[in-house]
Amino acid sequence: MDLSLPVVLGFMLVLTRTASLLGVAPILGSRSVPMRIRAALIGVVAVVTWLAASMPRVPVPADFVSLAALVASEVALGLTAGLSSKLLIDAAQSGGQAAANAMGFGFGQMINPHSNSESSTMGELFMALALGAALVFRLPEECIGWLVRSVREVPPGGTVDVTSLASALTQQLIFGITLSVRVAFPLFASAILGYAALAALGRTAPQLSLQSLGFAVSIGCGVLAVFFVAPDAARLCADAATRIFTRS
Repeated sequence: MDLSLPVVLGFMLVLTRTASLLGVAPILGSRSVPMRIRAALIGVVAVVTWLAASMPRVPVPADFVSLAALVASEVALGLTAGLSSKLLIDAAQSGGQAAANAMGFGFGQMINPHSNSESSTMGELFMALALGAALVFRLPEECIGWLVRSVREVPPGGTVDVTSLASALTQQLIFGITLSVRVAFPLFASAILGYAALAALGRTAPQLSLQSLGFAVSIGCGVLAVFFVAPDAARLCADAATRIFTRS
């Protein structure tokens, strides 16, 4: 096996792109996975990708600045793809979190092991469903498949348009926000309709003192909406996150 300096540099750049991608990609980059397992996975995937791309050679740059530019390009490629997918999976959690606040579940917070941040039970439910749907859509396999294709189509040391990558990431961020709104809106609407119905009944029969039932009604309407909305919302977010790798 040829282990000349250009070949070694090519492998190191592939390893950099792999680590950048798998470090933030959904499921594969989860913090709940032990660091040693993630490091081993990155190493194995990098070797397989490097071999599948016929061990690309990269001319050794003449100075440190050029070498740093090559590394930065690989990091930008991996992070853009991984973060674009992660933003769409996180949209499920964000939508669930927003809906939980409207339903009254926002007071009970817990630690999300995937992000080490506080989240509500509803946010965790939507995140778990989205991750489960992502497994059904074979997101990890599509992620690794995208990596192999990207190394073949944009070999290490190739030209990378950083402006286009930044624009694509911004578009996915905006799309993730709209996706969160789409997830949360039915739950918001159900809670508001419950309040509206309660208010109408209260005006019709004020002697019943229905105001004390407001919290229970908002929770009941929200839980009923979750039963119908959550599976479709999880599939929507997981499908969008998987398409990042299949259409790129």
